[in-house]
Amino acid sequence: MHPAYKTPVNLAISPSGDRLYVVCESSDSVVVVDLERNRPIGEIAVGRRPNDATLHPDGRRLYVTNRLSNSVTVIDTAKGKQTAEVSVGAEPHGVLVGPQGRRLFVLNTGQNSISVLDTKRLVETTRLAAGAGPWSLALHPDGESICVTSARPDPAPFREPHQSELTVVAPGPERVIRRPGVAEANMMQGVAFVPGENVALFTLMRTKNLVPMTRVAQGWVITNGLGLLWPDGRVDQVLLDRPAAAFADPNDVAVSPDGKRALVTSGGTDQVAVIDVPALLALVRESSDRRRAELLPNHQGTSDRFVVRRVPVGRNPRGAIFSPDGRFAYVANALSDTVTVLDATNFAVLAEIPLGGPEALTEVRRGERLFHSAGITYAQQFSCHSCHPDGHTNGLTFDIEADGLGLSLVDNRTLRGILDTAPFKWEGTNPSLKRQCGARLAVFFTRLDPYTPEELNALHRYISSIERPPNPNRAPEGLTPAQRRGKMIFERTTTRDGKPIVSSYKGSSVGLQACTTCHRGPYGTTRTQVAVGTDMWFDTAGPDFSKYDLQDDDPLGRLGLVYYSQRPRDLMQLDVPHLNNIYNSPPYLHNGAALTLEEIWTRFNLYDWHGVTNDLTRQEFNDLIAYLKAL
Repeated sequence: MHPAYKTPVNLAISPSGDRLYVVCESSDSVVVVDLERNRPIGEIAVGRRPNDATLHPDGRRLYVTNRLSNSVTVIDTAKGKQTAEVSVGAEPHGVLVGPQGRRLFVLNTGQNSISVLDTKRLVETTRLAAGAGPWSLALHPDGESICVTSARPDPAPFREPHQSELTVVAPGPERVIRRPGVAEANMMQGVAFVPGENVALFTLMRTKNLVPMTRVAQGWVITNGLGLLWPDGRVDQVLLDRPAAAFADPNDVAVSPDGKRALVTSGGTDQVAVIDVPALLALVRESSDRRRAELLPNHQGTSDRFVVRRVPVGRNPRGAIFSPDGRFAYVANALSDTVTVLDATNFAVLAEIPLGGPEALTEVRRGERLFHSAGITYAQQFSCHSCHPDGHTNGLTFDIEADGLGLSLVDNRTLRGILDTAPFKWEGTNPSLKRQCGARLAVFFTRLDPYTPEELNALHRYISSIERPPNPNRAPEGLTPAQRRGKMIFERTTTRDGKPIVSSYKGSSVGLQACTTCHRGPYGTTRTQVAVGTDMWFDTAGPDFSKYDLQDDDPLGRLGLVYYSQRPRDLMQLDVPHLNNIYNSPPYLHNGAALTLEEIWTRFNLYDWHGVTNDLTRQEFNDLIAYLKAL
């Protein structure tokens, strides 16, 4: 990522409405904009990859989360200078000051938690458990609760529909009071309350990951919409898509001070949708329970009832905010390095404020634009970012046509730090990222013309540049005693009874294998394909199960038992994944059957073909897991 670019991702506005604070991810800074003249007047350095900002109610302090510094920067707005930097959890995203200004709530996206800080002493007083990948948060108009969104779904039974969690927090004393589930939704990001209605609106995607990826033309791969959280905890969903005109990657939602209009940004289509909030609420309220449960979450023909218009803005719009008086709205265009100014009466574009990024387009920047654009997909349904937020993973498994309909489900792997970890795909059949993202992507995913060679080069350069966050489980001073013991187990060459563990894989051999047989070197991978005995009946490369009734739970079990065989030719060869930051990429195995690291060995390693673990004590096994989480 070129350091000269700004990449504005979120916004905060002063109580008087004369200053806009623009969080710029690539430049590690906050740009201060004079809204009377619509031009930048200053820039303040913060931590690495800032993500969100919030102002203290008195307007004198600005708090900024730094995703790759695991910290919050405190800024004196009068002096325009940093006054403190406070450590929090891993990959902090959303941040919010509580109703009396005494507490700061920080979402630790990499650790599924919420840090609560005392704003005077700048110390963490409480840490609360959140959903998977907490992303953004909003304060109830009466100050009685805080609604937190989650980008990834909670762990779900294998081959079952997923569900994501909203976390509702009482601001004092700080505690979780409710965890409403949002069925079949993921990538819940922006959230805002509607004044006077006590209803929260939040962005979401509905990813049909268990449906074979053949229905792109019908709009049934990923649909994009809004969720509504009512005071009684009920959740509704509506779509923002139209037939053949999707609204990919809804990133943020902002509601006007009078509660009449809302803005939703679409990072994949470079638009914002203007929502008639009373019409939206009326549509949901007048619908029957069945219509609310089955039709509204799936129907692409209802958005005309409440979407007033779509407004083209800059490249990859992310954060949005209204002015305190409700006269203007502002949109951060991440990949244009600009802020769009809208007239909040008719939502005409009044100005586009440049933030100082270079006009020249590097190859990496061009690749970043391609990564975040849904223009490559039929009807603009999704982008690369849709499944890889922050270059990571959405935590789902997918049914891809090339591997057989209903067969060979594949876990979605992270893109962070994958340079020099070829080959790709779980079968290891793609020798390069260019092969992975080339014609195959067009045929089985996007259903449009593939990237041109120049575009493919740019996309490859960008994906290769995606950074890996620091691992919070590894202290600067080194491994803990438990992690050191786990390292010894990981590197051992004999079993408890002295039997040698195979130290190299010979391709056709199947037997006891050491962890370091496949996972060694700086990336923790030998970049080869190995059979580890985790085949299941629905893996097309596995054995013939035609004699079984696969709808019958008795012979194979509901999961589809792992296929154990002493014949090497029956076993599936799988790519050896790298282990860096493996703690933060559930589910696991090639098909996502293991919901936790522990389940890889407690459920799917009967014969020790995936590393020797069955002779370990509980303490030794826990030490091994502690070491893996520190990699």
